[in-house]
Amino acid sequence: MKRHLFNLPVIVSLLIAAIIMQSGCRENTLIRSKVLPVNDTVGLKTYSLPCITHTYYDPNAITSTDIGGIPIFQGVGVYTDPFFGTMTGSTFFNLTTDDYFNVFTDYQVDSAILFLPYGGFTFGDSTNQSLTQTYQVFYMMDTLGDPNLVSYYANSTKPVDYSNPLSDPVTANLYQLKDSFGYNLVAVNTPALRVKLRLPALLQHLTPALNILANSSNPTQDFLNAFNGICVMPANTRQGSTAIPYFRLDGDGSGGLYSQAGILVYYHQPVGWVAGDTDLIERYYFSPSICSHFNNITRSYSRYPVNNLLHSSAANDSVIVLQNQPGASLDIVIPGISSLPAGVINNAQLQIHLLPTYNRDTTLLPERMYPIGIGSANYPSGVGAGGEYNLADRYPVTSLSPLAFMDGFYHVLPVNGVNQRAYTINLPREVLNSIAAKNDTIHLHISGTQDYYGAFQMVAGGGTYVDTNYRPKLIVVYSKLNN
Repeated sequence: MKRHLFNLPVIVSLLIAAIIMQSGCRENTLIRSKVLPVNDTVGLKTYSLPCITHTYYDPNAITSTDIGGIPIFQGVGVYTDPFFGTMTGSTFFNLTTDDYFNVFTDYQVDSAILFLPYGGFTFGDSTNQSLTQTYQVFYMMDTLGDPNLVSYYANSTKPVDYSNPLSDPVTANLYQLKDSFGYNLVAVNTPALRVKLRLPALLQHLTPALNILANSSNPTQDFLNAFNGICVMPANTRQGSTAIPYFRLDGDGSGGLYSQAGILVYYHQPVGWVAGDTDLIERYYFSPSICSHFNNITRSYSRYPVNNLLHSSAANDSVIVLQNQPGASLDIVIPGISSLPAGVINNAQLQIHLLPTYNRDTTLLPERMYPIGIGSANYPSGVGAGGEYNLADRYPVTSLSPLAFMDGFYHVLPVNGVNQRAYTINLPREVLNSIAAKNDTIHLHISGTQDYYGAFQMVAGGGTYVDTNYRPKLIVVYSKLNN
């Protein structure tokens, strides 16, 4: 079971499954808020359960995901935060071509560039006009395999040819990426990172791959096997920045010359060509249906405050943190389900409150949180202690409608007359299932999404935070119907 929103099966035409009314000695059931009388004649009440909280590191982000219609973003660079530490991102991908023969025979190759479309998003201090990152391009020494058969994770890697890099280090101004940057032989308006490639190093790998295609019965696959692909990475991982850009491998999908990530090779026919004449252009590009990719994301927490939370031995932490996967995630235990009053449950909502002094404007908050259940020895049946399972509120998993009901988004909530920023997760069916099974404790792992790998972060109050208004809690809304 993949945790990320984008890794879940997507079927948009569906109906929300009918709720099976659980019967038992407590006679708890679930009704929708829309059927509650405005004058509260049913006696609407709330009950609060405290939480036991910890922070743990979740590395389980599949960064080779390709679902039609969803952009393929890759974070490349070094990002450093004074609280959360350092994140380093590199992208690995292979390329295809439209011309399965050596088009450069009898022609003169002049130059080549890496073209990496900017995805329109930079995590961190995106308004600073002086921030830079230094990038370098390398040839992969191993193939990636069929994108439909092989999955890669954030900690995946491939050997690259460090001894003969495809480019020299190139420093890019991150603010200018949105306009255009770098070496370019023609006028192009597409925002992108452009890196001039070293021709001898490129042709050393590209020419033999093209020559193989002359007698190939399967040129698409043979080219992928012969030209392994490229890696774009920070030239020096010790030089961090307070921002990291995200590039889009599949580009705008238009199929134009500059629409996808790839290599552009400029060449001409020597006979009759004079300086200033327009070059021919051959492109080797990333195609989602053919090519594989992954985003290698590594984190270093050791010298930063977040490390204390990740290695805390406290029974219940006072501060908890979350990042997009791979990264810090939340471990939340909600005991006391059996103590809930008998009645008709309208909703059960987990609230996680942000701590205002920790969350800076330049550090964007996670777009959404996604919970999964962690089984105990007795609940749910067939899962086993420590096993992961979909919460009851997530079903049917082939639908997006349950996700809309569960929420997981950021809101502003009134708490004792003061507005607080908080994330909310609705899980009334899971509470009902626990009551029916006589299970007293719900155990959750909550992570960020994987739309922008490793981006976004937030600091929230934990189960023992000094101000009780900022402690996470399960708010159960119920009513007692008159007989």
